[in-house]
Amino acid sequence: MHRLLLRPDLLGGTMNIQYTIDGHFDMLGDVCTRRRNGEREVIKRLYYPAFAAGHVTGVVASLFVDSCYLPYGALENAMEQVSALHCEIAESQDILMLATCAEDFLEAARQNKLAILMSFEGAEPVSSCMMLHGFYAMGVRGLGLAWSRRNPAADGCDFMGGLKKGGLTSYGVDLVHEAEKLSMLIDVSHLSDEGVEDVLNSTSCPIIATHSNARSIAGNNRNLTDAQMREIAHRDGMAGLNGCSIIVSETKEGASREKLMEHMDHMIDVMGEDHVGFGFDFCDQFLTSSSPQDLTRMPYVSFDLVGGHGALPEFIEELRAHGYSEERLKKVAGENWLRLFKNTFGK
Repeated sequence: MHRLLLRPDLLGGTMNIQYTIDGHFDMLGDVCTRRRNGEREVIKRLYYPAFAAGHVTGVVASLFVDSCYLPYGALENAMEQVSALHCEIAESQDILMLATCAEDFLEAARQNKLAILMSFEGAEPVSSCMMLHGFYAMGVRGLGLAWSRRNPAADGCDFMGGLKKGGLTSYGVDLVHEAEKLSMLIDVSHLSDEGVEDVLNSTSCPIIATHSNARSIAGNNRNLTDAQMREIAHRDGMAGLNGCSIIVSETKEGASREKLMEHMDHMIDVMGEDHVGFGFDFCDQFLTSSSPQDLTRMPYVSFDLVGGHGALPEFIEELRAHGYSEERLKKVAGENWLRLFKNTFGK
């Protein structure tokens, strides 16, 4: 396979953007399953062409455990996902690089490689604070406390808002404190409002919502309230724009690129342009392998509004035509994530 350059010269309006980082992508579950079935170089074959076409220089890859593996298989499945990524990087060192700090993202971009940072989407695999240290040693740098279900650390926000919500458990608070000691990212996407409040009351470090939009634009409780966004920005944290239709609109008919733009405009108005990035949560290629119990939690079958990583140049051109300055485009495309990584992890 010929190597694809991440940032070819003079590719239209994207040529001024040096770093493009997606703050949330669920590929590791699929990569793990395929490797278990005997496939190799999965990212190079199936994912890298789109990353290259979109000039993506970095991605935060989630460690998400499908409900079919719960309650007893969470640790094993997460460990397999971590192991799968390490194997993929070893097989494709010419294009892939594990990222554990801000400098790794910069170095990967210099070498035309893709930097991949691992982050939990749900704390089910972490049954003790001590175990968090083990995952940290393997390269995991982010802790998302919940997906849209309950776990021993926290209560997630179900998509339809039909369940009574709780916040963090006492173990969840301990886990937040341990993550802060390790200088890990603490992610509140999918967390209940009560849980977000508990996180904010438990730590003073920057908080992120890697893939959440504005609740005032779409009244999904997966989205952030204006008050939550203001507090996250006040703490020098970030929110990532989510391109999934169920997060953009309460109804399938109302989901559009224009609606996605409304979310981004509002998030920047509330948080400032230094605190918003991309966290597209592309899901089209994963829904067919999701367990029925997870799919039934959603209001309708979701679809991607941007069209995957390969369509990012087109989306950036739409933002430019929408009136976004070159400076703003650079920030939301990747520089804001880099600043946050540097502030959280150091160089």
